[in-house]
Amino acid sequence: MAVIYGAVFFCATLASAKPTELSLGLIVPPKHLRYLQVIEPWMKMIEERSKGAVKINPYFNMTLAPAAEMFDATVSGLADLSESYTFGNPGKFAMTESLMLPETGFKTSISCSRAVWHLYKTFPEVKGEYKGVKLLWLHTTPAAKLMLKKKAVRSLDDLKGLKIAVSGPGVKVAKALGFSPVTMPTADIYVAQDKGVIDGHIRPTELLVSRRHFEVTKYAVDVDMGHDIFFIAMNLNTWNKLPPDVQKVFDELSGDWAVDFTGKEWDKFDKDAENEVKAKGIEFITLSPQESAKWRKLLVPIHEEYASELESKKLPGKKIFEELKKISGKVQ
Repeated sequence: MAVIYGAVFFCATLASAKPTELSLGLIVPPKHLRYLQVIEPWMKMIEERSKGAVKINPYFNMTLAPAAEMFDATVSGLADLSESYTFGNPGKFAMTESLMLPETGFKTSISCSRAVWHLYKTFPEVKGEYKGVKLLWLHTTPAAKLMLKKKAVRSLDDLKGLKIAVSGPGVKVAKALGFSPVTMPTADIYVAQDKGVIDGHIRPTELLVSRRHFEVTKYAVDVDMGHDIFFIAMNLNTWNKLPPDVQKVFDELSGDWAVDFTGKEWDKFDKDAENEVKAKGIEFITLSPQESAKWRKLLVPIHEEYASELESKKLPGKKIFEELKKISGKVQ
């Protein structure tokens, strides 16, 4: 009997030693710079600091759910964890997406990521956009640039008639600057630009490497065209089932720490990507001071328009933009 009891206890001990496996839904491929430089290292840190109590299994290229459905897939438990962009759900993250607008004063990933996380911590209405999940952190791209397949854009006149792929509030940017917007997922940009369906796109520099857009791009205009915003979230039931010591590990490696970690890494690999594609022949265009002032004059009024739209929905749009002005320059 003692032998049997001992065997049962030994087997039970082995079973309890097995890690809790969590699924992580991703929209990016495994060679994407954000996965290699941010998400994969973060996963390893979680696993190591939890002493193997948790193992995170990544599912790439929207295997668990399309980008637009990733948040809801996390709420429902189809994914234990997920990372996706906010603009896949039009209107759902409207206050968060204030920082998708151009010329908000936050050019780097770390400054803009700190700004959006500040909004989340400051405004209950922003926090309410993530109801149903344990939000680990938010982060953003560095300021996106205007990428062109063939035509060098050095003035507003050069933009006329061009079809440019945009995301989120990019339609407002198109209206202000005078080009034709085409809304499409990032994953479709390469083929669309290669076939001439679009003349260019607005996205961060690192995608020239991560998604090989350098193969279909000739020019990049260095102007602040806004930021794409991403969430990293956990299903609430998954969170509640984790032991307190494992929850503590996640808390330590999320929030303010993760915002800074992600922002610093993103700024680094974005700059590295710029240097890499310059060596491949892509020209980065800096607008003249006079031309840059013209673009900014047209873009800044979008902030007031967007704030008014939020106010019409009983949301604190004006207060959000006032807060962004207040912290601009303080969260660099």
